[in-house]
Amino acid sequence: MSSPPPYAIVVLSAGDPRVMEGAARVARKLFTRHQANVQPVPLESAALRHTLAQLAGGTLYLVGHGDEWTVGDRAPANLAIRLYENGLPATVARIHVMTCLSGVAPPELLEAPALRLRGNLMALYRAPTNFRVTGLTGKSADFGGSFRTIPAHPVITWLDAFRDAVHDPQQMGTLLDAADDLDPDNRGMDAFTTFVEAHDSLRELDEEESQIYDAIQMLITRLHDKNARPDVWLVLYMLVQQLGDVLQDGELTPQDQQESALSSLDMLEPLILQALALSRQASKVTW
Repeated sequence: MSSPPPYAIVVLSAGDPRVMEGAARVARKLFTRHQANVQPVPLESAALRHTLAQLAGGTLYLVGHGDEWTVGDRAPANLAIRLYENGLPATVARIHVMTCLSGVAPPELLEAPALRLRGNLMALYRAPTNFRVTGLTGKSADFGGSFRTIPAHPVITWLDAFRDAVHDPQQMGTLLDAADDLDPDNRGMDAFTTFVEAHDSLRELDEEESQIYDAIQMLITRLHDKNARPDVWLVLYMLVQQLGDVLQDGELTPQDQQESALSSLDMLEPLILQALALSRQASKVTW
């Protein structure tokens, strides 16, 4: 009978009691789910080398603070060196980076901290590796899978601002104008044209308003596909067009405008979150 895969919990911010409690919660969850007794180990502990050496085929949990630049208080490259030099085997199966925003790429970079950590480790091993890395797309509230918020992204910031302004037609108009600055290269319009050309049913429609409505219905059917990633600029373009139509409809009362704008936001926000691999409720993204 083969042995169960090993687990390890490395604490990156051991000086913070909240982080230590978070690591303890992860340990309790591992015991409940897998009957595994795991003792959290601080990153600077002398026991780190022994702990990491046991992880062939196993799972490593990194618990601590962080942001879209760092894992704990270290750059991903520095953390990778620390783990590598202390014997983390190339045959580790999974690394869960349980630090705030570890699964989110900052605007200036294409890769999230968790993904950069994976790339740095692979470069150090200089050998083919198949381990998976999971990063969080929010700020951990209890280190157990619940999150207070999703990270700031220009499109999300605009989306939230528009929702706050639905009672003010003038402010909505200002925000619609500001949406042009989010996509100065008109990627959304180009993506919409390409999407329409790829679907006969959309090409047969005469009005863009109808094309947008049907295109949205097509994308909504894929919301439960975890591998689906609609083009965020395509979705933003369609949302802006719908909201613009609402503001320009002179037959709508202010109350009708507000309700129509909220309806469009409620319909398309999930597609934008899906496109950005984010969630208001959870949780994680895996590479």
